[in-house]
Amino acid sequence: MTTARRRPAALLARAPAELGASGIAALRLTVRPLAEAADLARWRDACVARLVERAHARVPFVRRLLERGGVTPRDVRSVSALAALPVTSRRDVQEATVVDRTACDVAAEWLLDRSTSGSTGERVTVKRTWVEERLLNAFRWRALRDYGYRARDRRAQVHFLSGEDPRDDQSLQRLAQRLGLLRRRVFDAIGDPALADGVAAFGPDVVTGMASALARLADALDVRGSRVRPRFVVSGGELLTTPLRDRIARLGAPIHDTYGCNEVNLIAWQCPRGAGTYHVCDDALLLEVLGPDDRPVAVGEPGEVVVTSLHAHAMPVLRYRLGDVAVRGPDRCPCGAPFSTLLAIGGRTFDTFPLENGVALHPWEILAAIDAQLGWVRSCQMVQTARDAIELRVVPAAEASPAVVGRMEDAARSALAGRARFAVRLVEAIEAAPSGKARPFVALGGADNAGTIA
Repeated sequence: MTTARRRPAALLARAPAELGASGIAALRLTVRPLAEAADLARWRDACVARLVERAHARVPFVRRLLERGGVTPRDVRSVSALAALPVTSRRDVQEATVVDRTACDVAAEWLLDRSTSGSTGERVTVKRTWVEERLLNAFRWRALRDYGYRARDRRAQVHFLSGEDPRDDQSLQRLAQRLGLLRRRVFDAIGDPALADGVAAFGPDVVTGMASALARLADALDVRGSRVRPRFVVSGGELLTTPLRDRIARLGAPIHDTYGCNEVNLIAWQCPRGAGTYHVCDDALLLEVLGPDDRPVAVGEPGEVVVTSLHAHAMPVLRYRLGDVAVRGPDRCPCGAPFSTLLAIGGRTFDTFPLENGVALHPWEILAAIDAQLGWVRSCQMVQTARDAIELRVVPAAEASPAVVGRMEDAARSALAGRARFAVRLVEAIEAAPSGKARPFVALGGADNAGTIA
């Protein structure tokens, strides 16, 4: 019998031993989260202590990280003690070898590749075991259930397709689908000319995917005159800007946004009860929102997102700076859910625009100022063309009069308060990044050319 044929049975046989008591407890939390803050805090402390102790013994990169911070595993027995570890960056991770970052007792041939897309120019290698992947996906399923997903729903998943890892055995998913459960079909938003017809024929109850892929689906359905009637739509993978949300809204269903990354899977999901927050996946990870001094910001303030995965033992993720900006929310959602919150997701830190005075401007500040003026915009991209000049390239959804453009420019210039010039340029199309993702912001030196409408 070949290794490939043995793999499903071997994976299932390994699952209980690999998960252990803590992993099985985590799996239960995806069905019934801990409602009491004290219980969750104790559980997270135990996860941190176990994670750091195992990683120090088995992962050279983590061992060096602790040495750099002058701490031992005995010093890190709680969430609060984790702050003694240095924050790691993408560059730190890239400069370390995969072997250095992988637990020495995990066979490399069993690991799944969940590496980042590289759309930022900085691809990061991420690997997990099959069991870790199933556990982290269980938290994502919990978010879907929170929105009303049912086991017999048909789900259309719209993405920019790339090759699947052949080691990621799908036997359990195929078995569920044969039983009429968890029915899912994946659609390619770029390479499939019959995208609209395929999704319409599938008749999904739920549609999920990257924000710009969902917007492409809505456009394709409009062109074909086709209709789908999902109960709700879930976006993720990209910043959900107002123009993208407006295009997706043509699917005629409520839109719920999620925040995640390949490094740790789901991070947060938009409150389904309309509290205006994102629920942080506190039982799967630790999320910090840090200021320039690497100290936590206050509620309502923006900062950099730093994450620690509680369930990544094959390739640990400890105090990892994602390169994202978010606004910290209350420590418990006003809706009553037992999760801490974010108030907003603001994009990537590397998208900041360096101004002449040496201060970095995050374009999110401008986007917030012109939000009320975006009703005529189909899609847009903000590009820094010089240290004192910013251009918003706009594909209009309707004819744009000089007065409409002028109001948008006035709103942006008011927010900039003389720090930089601002202008709107109408274009026919905006090129996506090689990964297929939209680039809402392009800092100085990274702009792509776009054709101006005559």
